[in-house]
Amino acid sequence: MLREIDLIRILLSYHAEWENNPEAFLELTILISSIDSRCIASGEIDVAEIMGPKLDNIAKVLMSITHINLAPYKDFTELKEKGHATTHLGEHLVEALETANNIEYRTATESVDGALFNIEHYFQDKKAEKLFLKLWPYITPVEE
Repeated sequence: MLREIDLIRILLSYHAEWENNPEAFLELTILISSIDSRCIASGEIDVAEIMGPKLDNIAKVLMSITHINLAPYKDFTELKEKGHATTHLGEHLVEALETANNIEYRTATESVDGALFNIEHYFQDKKAEKLFLKLWPYITPVEE
């Protein structure tokens, strides 16, 4: 099973998309807020928690570690109010999760040689590790 930190690393690897597309950035912040709210694990969705101050904090942190093009929106608040999140990043996560779960299931139920899930195959851009290292001080308290 993929850990939350792996999901965030996959999302960060698509930085070329979300740094230059405000709607993709909105999707990124919503996904990270969802991951942080543990909604993926529980299946429960608390929209108020996901879209509340936590979302604003995530956007603030990400905007402090890299440049985000929010045009034509003047700021994140306007993007959140008037923008429409894309679904591309979520689709990438679903694909990674389905592949990991399928391999785990096959390995547990069959004698499958060499059926290992390699998360590295899902990184769009290996340079995203620099972003991840900048983000790490904000993630560390959550992981402990």
